[in-house]
Amino acid sequence: MQATLIQTEKSAIVYGTFQGKENQELFRCARELEEQDLRNYVNEERIFLGFENDYVEDLRKVNGQNFLGYYRMYFSNGSWYGRWLDCVKDLAQFDVLGIQDVVEWINQTFDGGCDYFMKDYLKQFKKWDGKNRYLLKPIMSDRFKIMIDTTYGNDDYPVRIYVYNKKQ
Repeated sequence: MQATLIQTEKSAIVYGTFQGKENQELFRCARELEEQDLRNYVNEERIFLGFENDYVEDLRKVNGQNFLGYYRMYFSNGSWYGRWLDCVKDLAQFDVLGIQDVVEWINQTFDGGCDYFMKDYLKQFKKWDGKNRYLLKPIMSDRFKIMIDTTYGNDDYPVRIYVYNKKQ
């Protein structure tokens, strides 16, 4: 679910749509508990609060995580499309719904595909593994990593969303 995080001096508050009503308070915790409580909420509910930088050397081997597969996106004829690759058979429906929020955000934000607008947006993040690659993750999420490669623009698969769960 796409949501908004507001951080006051005392609280971290998540707002979003609840039962069809927008701008509803979905979660609140004290700022000193947000690393544990807010992180747990974001990961359990697959909440999308925006992106932050990430770094791993190998997207298929992430410390403490099981790689479940990835969703590869491409842009053609004015729309984004995608398909699952290397996906486990029992991918949780909640993970699929969590990825849909990221895909929806990409559709709305980059309606021209991998163009100059996308490249300009990515300038706020650190480059990863090459001149035109970025590794992002939804804020506080341990379940998804998004690799964006702008090298070939819309002629390739510029967006890949990797899915993980915690090793037991």
